[in-house]
Amino acid sequence: MGKMCFAICDDEKAVRELLYGWLSGSVYNAEIKEYSSAEGLIKDIDSGSKIDVLFLDIAMGGTDGIEAAKTLGERIEESGRSIRASRPLIIFVTGIPDRMGDAFGVRAYGYLLKPISKAAFESELRRAVEELKKMDAQMICEAAYEEDAGEQYTTIQTGGITIQIAIKDILYVESNGRKTTVHLKGKNYEVYKRMSEFEDELGKEFFRIHRGYLVNLNHIRGYTRTEAIMDSGDSIIISKYKYADFVKAYMDHIL
Repeated sequence: MGKMCFAICDDEKAVRELLYGWLSGSVYNAEIKEYSSAEGLIKDIDSGSKIDVLFLDIAMGGTDGIEAAKTLGERIEESGRSIRASRPLIIFVTGIPDRMGDAFGVRAYGYLLKPISKAAFESELRRAVEELKKMDAQMICEAAYEEDAGEQYTTIQTGGITIQIAIKDILYVESNGRKTTVHLKGKNYEVYKRMSEFEDELGKEFFRIHRGYLVNLNHIRGYTRTEAIMDSGDSIIISKYKYADFVKAYMDHIL
């Protein structure tokens, strides 16, 4: 997690100074921002300011903290992001116990009751930072999952071990009697698997240009009437009976 930003929004200068002192003396090397009004806070966020944890007073002149939180929630919804996984984490600060219930109707992470004790403040801050770490870890996992979900693999057995190969990395498959050889850049695997099985499994981005060769159309650099030139530099024979169908398939693929 990069450098964090903590913010205080409270119309009482004494409260801002108190929280600023505690934040600047905390173990977290964070940027600290102060706002004396909700209007200033919202304007700054709308201009692109990123805040991780926000200590937000509920009762302020003008727009109060509850309305400010609703506005921030609307901004997140308009952007299409998940409210659950979005910043800032809002910790409401109030001197009116009866208003703490209002915090549950908006996107509140926690609350502090004035007069604020340093122990309660540090506890809420620590809890919020741990939540930020979980959010970041979850985002990394989701991004990795989405990347993997877009990747297609085939499974082969060679030399007594099972290997998963990304289909996009296969240059071509070559038939050698009872065996087939899967060609990748700088690496080949000999396997006991029929060409017809590969043809069915690898899909339309592969074309069987010869009884003995199944090529990945993405890795063809050029071709003649008799050969397909792969981007590895290998030249693969094209059957004269397959040439017309190959040209059509290749043109359909690149256009």
